[in-house]
Amino acid sequence: MMKAAGYADVLVGLQYGDEGKAKIVDLLAKEYDIVARFNGGANAGHTVVTRQCTVKLRQIPSAVFYPDKLLYIGSGCAVGVVQLAEEIRSLEELGISLRGRLYVSSRCVLVQPSHIHFDQIHGKEIGTTGNGIGPCYADRALRMSDGRRISLQIRDLLRDSAAAFEMMYERYAAQLGLHALHAEESHADTSMLALQEAWDVVKAYVTDDPLFLVKRVDAGAHVLFEGAQSVLLDVMYGDQPYVTSSHTAPSYAYVGGDLPCRYHRKSIGVAKALMSRVGSGAFPSELGATRSEQYCQHAALNGIGAASEQAGFDALELLRSEDAFKQGIALRMLTGEYGTGSGRPRRVGLLDVGQLADVVALHGVDEIFLNKCDCLAYFSRTPQGCVPVYAGKGRDRSIVNFPAFTLEGEEIPFELLQILQFIEEQTACRIRCVGIGPGRDQSVFFNETALIGAQ
Repeated sequence: MMKAAGYADVLVGLQYGDEGKAKIVDLLAKEYDIVARFNGGANAGHTVVTRQCTVKLRQIPSAVFYPDKLLYIGSGCAVGVVQLAEEIRSLEELGISLRGRLYVSSRCVLVQPSHIHFDQIHGKEIGTTGNGIGPCYADRALRMSDGRRISLQIRDLLRDSAAAFEMMYERYAAQLGLHALHAEESHADTSMLALQEAWDVVKAYVTDDPLFLVKRVDAGAHVLFEGAQSVLLDVMYGDQPYVTSSHTAPSYAYVGGDLPCRYHRKSIGVAKALMSRVGSGAFPSELGATRSEQYCQHAALNGIGAASEQAGFDALELLRSEDAFKQGIALRMLTGEYGTGSGRPRRVGLLDVGQLADVVALHGVDEIFLNKCDCLAYFSRTPQGCVPVYAGKGRDRSIVNFPAFTLEGEEIPFELLQILQFIEEQTACRIRCVGIGPGRDQSVFFNETALIGAQ
């Protein structure tokens, strides 16, 4: 008897990123055979916290702590070979082997040294991470310039690595203008050497089979697609130009993830009860509004991060202020809202339920995981003494205040349950799980009618 075909679920962030997607992937991974990435690259910072250690990933799917799970990086991703090699080595140092587990599609586009150089110069205006992802995707769309091919895939390294490296070196050299400074020529040589050494590590994980996932799902495998960034930063759906450079919507998993959409089962959305955003762009619920955006932009440009804020501010004192801007700084400090890879201060804002409802409807989200519910308890220390959230849209948009609460152990207080019920009503989507801390064991699952306990 032939085994029934498997299926795929897609997990995406529903806000501006940093919702804790990696934690949810790590929680759910036991239900799947393969965890796969379908977009983005080293600009995605995913943090997995376990009792043993904390691991920060940028390109490798988040189920690294499950030795029986396959990990796949799909063709929609932009691969930074040097960064990927560093991730592999760092995991090996922790005793986590990826041999026979990690597979990288040979059709992934390559992030070249010239892309990183260009991004670090020009990406600051948008607020990028400087990892070359935008220029890489731009070259993929452009394909050729001045009669020369400018975009490469990993399979170009498989076919003729020497020719591919030469092409990348010439592009980088032209961008640096090597006729001007010998030091820049040396930098180009160093960058290319690092890339070649990294390729020696990464090539063992590359698959040239375009049907890698199809064959396994046909045979019954269950796949969880893990989205990078989030839907409000989608290159088309987000607010231009302050978006990421790839498609982040769940439907794109069946393009960048190398699997037909007929295998789709459900879409899982991850949000957090206290929102944040890195970089510039619209953020309607931001605490401190323009002041906060300008402050965070200045901090990012001048290397001001968690240590600087901890040394310069008293978070609890700021929290007691009537000033929303100061409250935002306090909440960032108390809840660790800093970029995983960059360390940049994230702009902090209230939960925007109206915005969340639109996203859920547009992208067909079937269930919500809501992280950082524990952070709402800090509002009990503000002068207002209540938990504010935004609701409604347009002229009907307003702040709704809920009673403040404190958390004791793993019990969900009634006041928090009121907030969760309000979110479900407004979004017409059930909340499957809430996070009351960063760890695996600080997640509380619900069934359709009642709490069924922490997993």
